[in-house]
Amino acid sequence: MEPDSNMSEAAMHAAPERRPSVLLVDDERKLVELLGAVLEAQGFDTTIATNLADATKLLQALHYDAVVTDVLFDGREDGREVLGATRELQPHAGVLMMTGRAEIPAAVAAIKKGAADYLQKPVDPVHLAATLSRVMEEQKIGEATLGFADLAGILTSMVAHTIERVDPYTAGHGARTRKYCRMLAQKMGVEDRSRERLELAGIAHDYGKIYLDDLTFLTKNGPLTPAEYEEVKKHPLLGARKLGTHPMLKEVCQYVAEHHERWDGTGYPKKIKGEEISLPGRILCVVEVFDSLATKRSYKEGWELPKVLDFFAEQRAKMFDPDVLDQFLILLGEHGDAWLKAPAAARAEAAAKKAADQA
Repeated sequence: MEPDSNMSEAAMHAAPERRPSVLLVDDERKLVELLGAVLEAQGFDTTIATNLADATKLLQALHYDAVVTDVLFDGREDGREVLGATRELQPHAGVLMMTGRAEIPAAVAAIKKGAADYLQKPVDPVHLAATLSRVMEEQKIGEATLGFADLAGILTSMVAHTIERVDPYTAGHGARTRKYCRMLAQKMGVEDRSRERLELAGIAHDYGKIYLDDLTFLTKNGPLTPAEYEEVKKHPLLGARKLGTHPMLKEVCQYVAEHHERWDGTGYPKKIKGEEISLPGRILCVVEVFDSLATKRSYKEGWELPKVLDFFAEQRAKMFDPDVLDQFLILLGEHGDAWLKAPAAARAEAAAKKAADQA
Protein backbone atom coordinates (compact mmCIF):
# COMPACT_ATOMS: atom_id res chain seq x y z
CA MET A 1 0.00 0.00 0.00
CA GLU A 2 1.28 3.46 -0.91
CA PRO A 3 1.69 5.80 2.07
CA ASP A 4 -0.96 8.49 2.48
CA SER A 5 0.36 11.63 0.80
CA ASN A 6 -1.20 13.71 3.60
CA MET A 7 0.61 11.80 6.34
CA SER A 8 3.54 13.68 7.88
CA GLU A 9 7.06 12.26 7.68
CA ALA A 10 7.17 12.07 11.49
CA ALA A 11 3.92 10.14 11.66
CA MET A 12 5.10 7.69 9.00
CA HIS A 13 8.19 6.84 11.03
CA ALA A 14 6.71 7.10 14.53
CA ALA A 15 7.28 4.09 16.73
CA PRO A 16 4.15 2.10 17.54
CA GLU A 17 2.63 2.82 20.94
CA ARG A 18 4.19 0.64 23.63
CA ARG A 19 1.91 -2.10 24.90
CA PRO A 20 1.59 -2.39 28.70
CA SER A 21 3.71 -5.22 30.10
CA VAL A 22 2.32 -7.66 32.67
CA LEU A 23 3.98 -10.44 34.67
CA LEU A 24 1.60 -13.33 35.49
CA VAL A 25 2.62 -15.51 38.44
CA ASP A 26 0.76 -18.69 39.43
CA ASP A 27 1.77 -22.31 39.96
CA GLU A 28 -1.12 -23.37 37.69
CA ARG A 29 0.59 -23.04 34.31
CA LYS A 30 -2.56 -23.69 32.27
CA LEU A 31 -4.34 -20.89 34.11
CA VAL A 32 -1.67 -18.26 33.48
CA GLU A 33 -1.30 -19.40 29.86
CA LEU A 34 -5.04 -18.84 29.36
CA LEU A 35 -4.94 -15.48 31.11
CA GLY A 36 -1.88 -14.49 29.10
CA ALA A 37 -3.49 -15.39 25.77
CA VAL A 38 -6.56 -13.26 26.51
CA LEU A 39 -4.49 -10.36 27.82
CA GLU A 40 -2.33 -10.45 24.67
CA ALA A 41 -5.49 -10.14 22.59
CA GLN A 42 -6.58 -7.22 24.81
CA GLY A 43 -3.40 -5.28 24.05
CA PHE A 44 -0.96 -6.34 26.79
CA ASP A 45 2.47 -7.98 26.54
CA THR A 46 2.66 -10.82 29.06
CA THR A 47 5.34 -12.96 30.69
CA ILE A 48 4.62 -16.08 32.76
CA ALA A 49 6.28 -17.36 35.93
CA THR A 50 5.14 -20.36 37.96
CA ASN A 51 7.15 -19.82 41.14
CA LEU A 52 8.66 -17.13 43.32
CA ALA A 53 12.25 -17.66 42.18
CA ASP A 54 11.43 -17.25 38.48
CA ALA A 55 9.21 -14.25 39.18
CA THR A 56 12.03 -12.53 41.11
CA LYS A 57 14.52 -13.13 38.28
CA LEU A 58 12.12 -11.63 35.76
CA LEU A 59 11.50 -8.60 37.98
CA GLN A 60 15.25 -8.08 38.15
CA ALA A 61 15.68 -8.34 34.37
CA LEU A 62 12.63 -6.83 32.70
CA HIS A 63 10.32 -3.82 33.08
CA TYR A 64 6.67 -4.42 34.01
CA ASP A 65 3.73 -2.05 34.31
CA ALA A 66 1.79 -4.55 36.43
CA VAL A 67 2.16 -7.89 38.18
CA VAL A 68 -0.67 -10.39 38.71
CA THR A 69 0.05 -13.08 41.29
CA ASP A 70 -1.80 -15.78 43.17
CA VAL A 71 -1.78 -15.48 46.96
CA LEU A 72 -1.04 -19.18 47.61
CA PHE A 73 1.53 -21.43 45.93
CA ASP A 74 1.24 -25.06 47.08
CA GLY A 75 -0.28 -23.84 50.34
CA ARG A 76 2.42 -21.22 50.95
CA GLU A 77 1.73 -17.49 50.80
CA ASP A 78 4.44 -16.87 48.20
CA GLY A 79 2.22 -14.27 46.59
CA ARG A 80 3.17 -11.89 49.39
CA GLU A 81 6.82 -12.52 48.53
CA VAL A 82 6.10 -11.68 44.90
CA LEU A 83 4.43 -8.48 46.09
CA GLY A 84 7.43 -7.63 48.27
CA ALA A 85 9.87 -8.24 45.41
CA THR A 86 7.80 -6.04 43.10
CA ARG A 87 7.62 -3.21 45.61
CA GLU A 88 11.41 -3.41 46.06
CA LEU A 89 12.48 -3.89 42.45
CA GLN A 90 9.73 -2.11 40.48
CA PRO A 91 7.80 0.19 42.85
CA HIS A 92 6.04 1.86 39.91
CA ALA A 93 4.23 -1.37 38.98
CA GLY A 94 0.68 -2.08 40.10
CA VAL A 95 0.13 -5.47 41.76
CA LEU A 96 -3.08 -7.52 41.58
CA MET A 97 -3.60 -10.53 43.84
CA MET A 98 -5.68 -13.56 42.81
CA THR A 99 -7.33 -15.43 45.66
CA GLY A 100 -9.87 -18.06 46.55
CA ARG A 101 -12.71 -16.99 48.82
CA ALA A 102 -11.02 -18.40 51.92
CA GLU A 103 -7.95 -16.22 51.37
CA ILE A 104 -9.69 -12.84 51.18
CA PRO A 105 -8.20 -11.66 54.53
CA ALA A 106 -4.74 -12.41 53.11
CA ALA A 107 -5.57 -10.40 49.99
CA VAL A 108 -6.77 -7.44 52.08
CA ALA A 109 -3.53 -7.67 54.08
CA ALA A 110 -1.67 -7.51 50.76
CA ILE A 111 -3.44 -4.25 49.87
CA LYS A 112 -2.10 -2.77 53.08
CA LYS A 113 1.40 -3.75 51.97
CA GLY A 114 1.07 -2.19 48.56
CA ALA A 115 -1.15 -4.34 46.33
CA ALA A 116 -3.66 -2.38 44.28
CA ASP A 117 -6.55 -4.85 44.45
CA TYR A 118 -7.51 -8.52 44.50
CA LEU A 119 -9.69 -10.71 42.31
CA GLN A 120 -11.48 -13.85 43.45
CA LYS A 121 -10.85 -17.08 41.57
CA PRO A 122 -11.94 -18.22 39.08
CA VAL A 123 -10.69 -15.04 37.41
CA ASP A 124 -12.44 -13.91 34.25
CA PRO A 125 -9.68 -12.87 31.81
CA VAL A 126 -11.64 -9.98 30.30
CA HIS A 127 -12.44 -8.65 33.78
CA LEU A 128 -8.75 -9.02 34.63
CA ALA A 129 -7.82 -6.92 31.58
CA ALA A 130 -10.25 -4.17 32.61
CA THR A 131 -8.97 -4.23 36.19
CA LEU A 132 -5.36 -4.02 35.02
CA SER A 133 -6.19 -0.97 32.92
CA ARG A 134 -7.77 0.68 35.97
CA VAL A 135 -4.83 -0.19 38.23
CA MET A 136 -2.37 1.30 35.74
CA GLU A 137 -4.39 4.51 35.74
CA GLU A 138 -4.33 4.59 39.55
CA GLN A 139 -0.53 4.27 39.50
CA LYS A 140 -0.43 7.73 37.90
CA ILE A 141 -1.74 9.46 41.02
CA GLY A 142 1.64 11.08 41.75
CA GLU A 143 2.01 12.62 38.29
CA ALA A 144 2.03 16.41 38.49
CA THR A 145 0.35 16.73 35.07
CA LEU A 146 -2.92 15.17 36.25
CA GLY A 147 -5.85 17.57 36.40
CA PHE A 148 -8.78 17.72 38.79
CA ALA A 149 -11.07 15.46 36.74
CA ASP A 150 -8.39 12.77 36.38
CA LEU A 151 -7.57 12.86 40.09
CA ALA A 152 -11.25 12.69 41.02
CA GLY A 153 -11.71 9.62 38.82
CA ILE A 154 -8.64 7.88 40.21
CA LEU A 155 -9.55 8.57 43.85
CA THR A 156 -13.13 7.41 43.28
CA SER A 157 -11.84 4.16 41.82
CA MET A 158 -9.34 3.65 44.65
CA VAL A 159 -12.01 4.12 47.32
CA ALA A 160 -14.60 1.97 45.55
CA HIS A 161 -12.15 -0.91 45.15
CA THR A 162 -10.65 -0.83 48.65
CA ILE A 163 -12.63 0.36 51.67
CA GLU A 164 -16.06 0.16 50.00
CA ARG A 165 -15.37 -3.49 49.10
CA VAL A 166 -14.38 -4.33 52.66
CA ASP A 167 -17.32 -2.43 54.18
CA PRO A 168 -20.28 -2.74 51.77
CA TYR A 169 -22.41 -0.49 53.96
CA THR A 170 -20.29 2.45 52.76
CA ALA A 171 -21.08 1.93 49.04
CA GLY A 172 -21.18 5.36 47.41
CA HIS A 173 -20.36 7.21 50.64
CA GLY A 174 -17.36 8.96 49.11
CA ALA A 175 -19.25 10.02 45.99
CA ARG A 176 -22.18 11.37 48.00
CA THR A 177 -19.88 13.20 50.39
CA ARG A 178 -18.15 14.82 47.42
CA LYS A 179 -21.47 15.98 45.97
CA TYR A 180 -22.75 17.45 49.22
CA CYS A 181 -19.38 19.12 49.91
CA ARG A 182 -19.48 20.77 46.50
CA MET A 183 -22.99 22.13 47.06
CA LEU A 184 -22.26 23.40 50.56
CA ALA A 185 -18.93 24.95 49.54
CA GLN A 186 -20.60 26.80 46.67
CA LYS A 187 -23.33 28.02 49.00
CA MET A 188 -20.69 29.34 51.41
CA GLY A 189 -18.67 31.06 48.69
CA VAL A 190 -15.58 28.87 48.91
CA GLU A 191 -13.27 29.75 46.01
CA ASP A 192 -12.91 27.19 43.23
CA ARG A 193 -9.39 26.00 44.05
CA SER A 194 -10.26 25.08 47.64
CA ARG A 195 -13.62 23.64 46.57
CA GLU A 196 -11.96 21.27 44.10
CA ARG A 197 -9.58 20.02 46.76
CA LEU A 198 -12.46 19.67 49.22
CA GLU A 199 -14.29 17.51 46.67
CA LEU A 200 -11.25 15.22 46.42
CA ALA A 201 -11.14 15.00 50.22
CA GLY A 202 -14.86 14.17 50.23
CA ILE A 203 -14.18 11.21 47.96
CA ALA A 204 -11.18 9.92 49.88
CA HIS A 205 -11.76 10.89 53.52
CA ASP A 206 -12.17 7.26 54.69
CA TYR A 207 -9.40 5.78 52.54
CA GLY A 208 -7.17 5.33 55.60
CA LYS A 209 -9.51 2.68 57.02
CA ILE A 210 -8.08 0.05 54.66
CA TYR A 211 -4.75 0.42 56.49
CA LEU A 212 -6.11 -0.23 59.99
CA ASP A 213 -4.68 -3.30 61.70
CA ASP A 214 -8.10 -4.93 62.16
CA LEU A 215 -10.94 -4.34 59.71
CA THR A 216 -13.47 -6.80 61.15
CA PHE A 217 -15.05 -4.24 63.46
CA LEU A 218 -16.02 -2.07 60.47
CA THR A 219 -18.95 -4.46 59.95
CA LYS A 220 -19.35 -5.41 63.61
CA ASN A 221 -22.91 -6.03 64.76
CA GLY A 222 -22.77 -3.83 67.82
CA PRO A 223 -20.98 -0.84 69.37
CA LEU A 224 -17.20 -0.58 69.28
CA THR A 225 -15.15 -1.35 72.36
CA PRO A 226 -12.87 1.44 73.63
CA ALA A 227 -9.88 -0.34 72.05
CA GLU A 228 -11.65 -0.65 68.69
CA TYR A 229 -12.63 3.01 68.79
CA GLU A 230 -9.00 3.98 69.43
CA GLU A 231 -8.04 1.94 66.36
CA VAL A 232 -10.66 3.66 64.19
CA LYS A 233 -9.35 7.06 65.28
CA LYS A 234 -6.13 6.36 63.38
CA HIS A 235 -7.77 6.49 59.95
CA PRO A 236 -7.73 10.25 59.23
CA LEU A 237 -3.94 10.47 59.53
CA LEU A 238 -3.43 7.13 57.79
CA GLY A 239 -5.49 8.35 54.85
CA ALA A 240 -3.61 11.64 54.71
CA ARG A 241 -0.30 9.76 54.61
CA LYS A 242 -1.31 7.16 52.04
CA LEU A 243 -3.07 9.24 49.40
CA GLY A 244 0.01 10.25 47.44
CA THR A 245 2.29 13.13 46.60
CA HIS A 246 0.50 14.90 43.73
CA PRO A 247 0.78 18.69 44.29
CA MET A 248 -3.01 19.05 44.33
CA LEU A 249 -3.22 16.55 47.19
CA LYS A 250 -1.41 18.66 49.82
CA GLU A 251 -4.57 20.48 50.92
CA VAL A 252 -6.66 17.35 50.27
CA CYS A 253 -4.59 15.46 52.83
CA GLN A 254 -5.05 18.32 55.32
CA TYR A 255 -8.84 18.18 54.97
CA VAL A 256 -8.84 14.37 55.24
CA ALA A 257 -6.82 14.62 58.44
CA GLU A 258 -9.28 17.19 59.84
CA HIS A 259 -12.61 15.55 59.06
CA HIS A 260 -13.09 14.18 62.61
CA GLU A 261 -11.94 17.33 64.40
CA ARG A 262 -14.70 19.12 66.32
CA TRP A 263 -15.63 22.78 66.73
CA ASP A 264 -15.29 22.49 70.52
CA GLY A 265 -11.92 20.70 70.37
CA THR A 266 -13.15 17.25 71.43
CA GLY A 267 -12.42 15.54 68.09
CA TYR A 268 -9.39 13.71 66.78
CA PRO A 269 -6.57 13.23 65.88
CA LYS A 270 -5.13 16.59 67.04
CA LYS A 271 -8.03 18.02 69.09
CA ILE A 272 -7.84 21.36 67.30
CA LYS A 273 -10.91 23.57 67.57
CA GLY A 274 -12.84 26.46 66.05
CA GLU A 275 -11.12 28.23 63.18
CA GLU A 276 -7.94 26.26 63.81
CA ILE A 277 -9.77 23.75 61.60
CA SER A 278 -9.84 24.87 57.96
CA LEU A 279 -13.22 25.89 56.54
CA PRO A 280 -13.14 22.95 54.06
CA GLY A 281 -12.36 20.65 57.00
CA ARG A 282 -15.38 21.99 58.89
CA ILE A 283 -17.59 21.53 55.83
CA LEU A 284 -16.39 17.95 55.37
CA CYS A 285 -17.12 17.23 59.04
CA VAL A 286 -20.79 18.23 58.75
CA VAL A 287 -21.36 16.49 55.42
CA GLU A 288 -19.60 13.25 56.35
CA VAL A 289 -21.52 12.93 59.62
CA PHE A 290 -24.82 13.49 57.84
CA ASP A 291 -24.25 10.74 55.27
CA SER A 292 -23.04 8.37 57.99
CA LEU A 293 -26.23 8.98 59.99
CA ALA A 294 -28.32 8.38 56.88
CA THR A 295 -26.53 5.12 56.08
CA LYS A 296 -27.56 1.73 57.42
CA ARG A 297 -24.63 0.05 59.16
CA SER A 298 -24.16 -3.38 60.67
CA TYR A 299 -25.04 -1.95 64.08
CA LYS A 300 -27.83 0.52 63.17
CA GLU A 301 -30.49 1.49 60.67
CA GLY A 302 -30.32 4.70 58.66
CA TRP A 303 -31.78 7.62 60.57
CA GLU A 304 -34.98 9.43 59.59
CA LEU A 305 -34.90 13.18 59.00
CA PRO A 306 -36.41 14.27 62.38
CA LYS A 307 -33.77 12.30 64.28
CA VAL A 308 -31.00 13.78 62.12
CA LEU A 309 -32.29 17.31 62.75
CA ASP A 310 -32.50 16.73 66.50
CA PHE A 311 -28.89 15.52 66.51
CA PHE A 312 -27.67 18.53 64.55
CA ALA A 313 -29.53 20.92 66.87
CA GLU A 314 -27.93 19.28 69.91
CA GLN A 315 -24.43 19.37 68.37
CA ARG A 316 -24.54 22.94 67.03
CA ALA A 317 -21.44 24.81 68.32
CA LYS A 318 -20.22 21.56 69.88
CA MET A 319 -19.35 19.14 67.10
CA PHE A 320 -20.13 21.55 64.26
CA ASP A 321 -19.29 25.11 63.24
CA PRO A 322 -22.66 26.90 63.68
CA ASP A 323 -22.36 28.89 60.44
CA VAL A 324 -21.48 25.82 58.38
CA LEU A 325 -24.25 23.79 59.97
CA ASP A 326 -26.86 26.51 59.39
CA GLN A 327 -26.05 26.62 55.67
CA PHE A 328 -26.14 22.82 55.44
CA LEU A 329 -29.56 22.75 57.10
CA ILE A 330 -30.87 24.98 54.32
CA LEU A 331 -29.67 22.44 51.78
CA LEU A 332 -31.13 19.65 53.86
CA GLY A 333 -34.49 21.38 53.78
CA GLU A 334 -34.35 21.33 49.98
CA HIS A 335 -32.85 17.86 49.40
CA GLY A 336 -33.20 15.93 52.65
CA ASP A 337 -35.70 13.29 51.53
CA ALA A 338 -33.68 12.35 48.44
CA TRP A 339 -30.35 12.41 50.29
CA LEU A 340 -31.66 10.12 53.02
CA LYS A 341 -32.72 7.53 50.43
CA ALA A 342 -29.42 7.63 48.52
CA PRO A 343 -27.36 5.24 50.71
CA ALA A 344 -29.89 2.39 50.44
CA ALA A 345 -30.11 2.82 46.67
CA ALA A 346 -26.32 2.74 46.32
CA ARG A 347 -26.05 -0.34 48.53
CA ALA A 348 -28.65 -2.18 46.44
CA GLU A 349 -26.84 -1.23 43.24
CA ALA A 350 -23.50 -2.44 44.64
CA ALA A 351 -25.05 -5.74 45.74
CA ALA A 352 -26.57 -6.30 42.30
CA LYS A 353 -23.22 -5.59 40.62
CA LYS A 354 -21.40 -7.98 42.96
CA ALA A 355 -23.96 -10.73 42.25
CA ALA A 356 -23.55 -10.17 38.51
CA ASP A 357 -19.74 -10.32 38.77
CA GLN A 358 -19.93 -13.62 40.66
CA ALA A 359 -22.54 -15.18 38.35
